[in-house]
Amino acid sequence: MSSSDAKDVPVSRTEISSAHSVQLSTWQLALKYKTAVFWSAFIGLASINWGMDTLLSNGVIAVPSFQRDFGYDFHGKYIISASWQIAFNTASSIGGFFGAIGAGYLASKLGNKRALAIACIISIGGVFIQMFARSSGLLMAGKVHPTTSLSYLTHADHTKLINGLSLGAFLTISSSYSAEACPTSIRGFTLSGVQLSISIGQLAANLILKGTGTLSNATAYRLPFALQFFFPAILLIGLPFCPESPWHLARTHQDALALTTLARLGYSSPANELAEMSKTFKQEEARSSSTSYFDCFRGSDLRRTEVAMGIFSVAQLTGVVFAIGYSSYFFQLAGLSASDSFSLSVGVSVLGLVGVLCSWFIVNRAGRRSSSFVGTAVLTGLLFLIGVLDVVNGGKGAVYGQVTCVILFAFVYLLTIGPMGWTLFAEVSSARLRSRTVGLGIVVQNSFGVLMNIVVPLLINPDAADLGGKIGFIFGGTALVSVLWVYLRVPETAGRSFEELDWLFESGVPARRFKGYDVPLFPAV
Repeated sequence: MSSSDAKDVPVSRTEISSAHSVQLSTWQLALKYKTAVFWSAFIGLASINWGMDTLLSNGVIAVPSFQRDFGYDFHGKYIISASWQIAFNTASSIGGFFGAIGAGYLASKLGNKRALAIACIISIGGVFIQMFARSSGLLMAGKVHPTTSLSYLTHADHTKLINGLSLGAFLTISSSYSAEACPTSIRGFTLSGVQLSISIGQLAANLILKGTGTLSNATAYRLPFALQFFFPAILLIGLPFCPESPWHLARTHQDALALTTLARLGYSSPANELAEMSKTFKQEEARSSSTSYFDCFRGSDLRRTEVAMGIFSVAQLTGVVFAIGYSSYFFQLAGLSASDSFSLSVGVSVLGLVGVLCSWFIVNRAGRRSSSFVGTAVLTGLLFLIGVLDVVNGGKGAVYGQVTCVILFAFVYLLTIGPMGWTLFAEVSSARLRSRTVGLGIVVQNSFGVLMNIVVPLLINPDAADLGGKIGFIFGGTALVSVLWVYLRVPETAGRSFEELDWLFESGVPARRFKGYDVPLFPAV
């Protein structure tokens, strides 16, 4: 072929990428972009607080002194009524709903750093109010009638609602920052790091409850909530030194600062990267110059928003709130002691943490789509097995079989659909709408948090439906529907630049064809 002929051959981005990419391991990529990884991990500290809050809220109901102080005698044993659990555990999720919406708006206007600083101040204030209320005589030791305790619990809900505003913002900002601060080759690694931070928070909560949960006084549940001061305070100290998202700087026409930030984050060619960002913004603005939440549901952005919101729906419909969030309580209902239940819940968190770490090595190799599909399918099988073991009712053997399924659930979930969800929802969004699309994903997360914290207690509590492990059949059914949705709607985003993803979505390429699809080097708008 002559050189003139070669010039006429169409060149794709996939071919260019393959020709020039250097095969680096995850560890080598982390070292190459160590500054970007460090600051993404630093912002990810906010997600630790979210993980702590969800596990503490759900786990504290298994603390004997909490059950005694705020529960009632049910057939010779103190329990927290299903209605109390609903009120106490949904408050943060309701706050998170509005916090995610607000954070999406503030991040696009003020930047990630300022929006996160506001969230940290709200978090510290909410926890302070909560702890002040507990120290002013509202807590009662010993046996308390349910109607008396409910007045305090309602007050606590208000403080948890305030703290929930910050928790929704924490997830929104940590996800969008990781997507924008890191190059394509390491984006999946740092975005799955958000799930790692959540898992660390959940492990910390379980360890705290294991250490304090069997204490006979109010310290058993006061101390765990007080520790939520720590990470927001660390963030406020470090944020002045943290670089702003280069995409936000480019979007707000701060080109000189964007170049400096890209160089600081380790990009080898900051000028070329900034040019690509500017080109992406111009292409998106040519289609629509507005950046409201309504734009997330127009044109090709509607499909992107569906994937971003749908992937979190899938994660929740697998029953993760039941299997991980209520693990301590479920183990107690299955017949284990409080001490053994807390110990096993620590094991659930540890194995889940291992799962997240292992996901770093499959996020690019296996891809987002395949990992999500296979993981959801395996979780479906485990859920049905939990239900079958409860029906069999084979004594201790069946109990430990259910415990094993829950532990395996945590590992598989946090190996696959858990971290892949955080990666996908930040990658599929367009650059101009990323903070808002990410915020909508968190809205779904918190909406399901409200729903599941209403449904799960009603399904498993002894004074309600008392299904126990049979709940596995219900979530097994919803997980089965989720497997089908993942297959039909979730695209492969691994290795794709944001400009390539723009072209694929705008061209209406089916989800199953994203992987390996040749994208023109200079796509037309």
